[in-house]
Amino acid sequence: MECKQQTVTAVGIVRQAAFACLLFSIVMTLLIVDGTLADSEAEIISTQDEIITYVNHTAKLSCIIQNKNRQHVTWSRVTFMNDTQKLTNLLFVDLLKYTPFSRYHLTHMIERDNREYWNLEIRNIHVSDQGYYSCVLTAIKPISKIFHVKVLENARNPLFALRSTLDTTNMQRRSKEELFSSLSLSSSSILTIVLTNMILIII
Repeated sequence: MECKQQTVTAVGIVRQAAFACLLFSIVMTLLIVDGTLADSEAEIISTQDEIITYVNHTAKLSCIIQNKNRQHVTWSRVTFMNDTQKLTNLLFVDLLKYTPFSRYHLTHMIERDNREYWNLEIRNIHVSDQGYYSCVLTAIKPISKIFHVKVLENARNPLFALRSTLDTTNMQRRSKEELFSSLSLSSSSILTIVLTNMILIII
């Protein structure tokens, strides 16, 4: 009986030791993973700040993220009320669309160096789309990037328009001068004819 009890006790000790080793391995693995993630923190590396486009064209806002890991990406339109307050209109969370406007599109591309492109496209853009847009990487400390979109109307070159206006004005002036000149010529011609007829009658 004593031998059996000693055997059971030994087996229990071995099991406890094995469990302790397994627990230690799990803890070390988690520490290594946490250390690896800490060494490769997520960041937004886009250098694009302002996008200038024309009415009815497509504006492309490129949010480039390094080491996204499992964090989420959101796109929003931002209206600054003052220096401290802003109004945010959510457009996308990852690839899920939150806006009813069909002109907003999101494209996603991943490269081998753990770099991801989350590109917001505003197609058939209007002047009302001009303003600020933000790409946010959700994390314990969220990272954001603000883009400014400027929309120009497809108008003619102002210098060309001014020149055209001046040309039109000159043409109108010339037409008036020619009209007055022709009227003067007609009046003088009529006067000459009348005088000639009067001389003939007298003779």
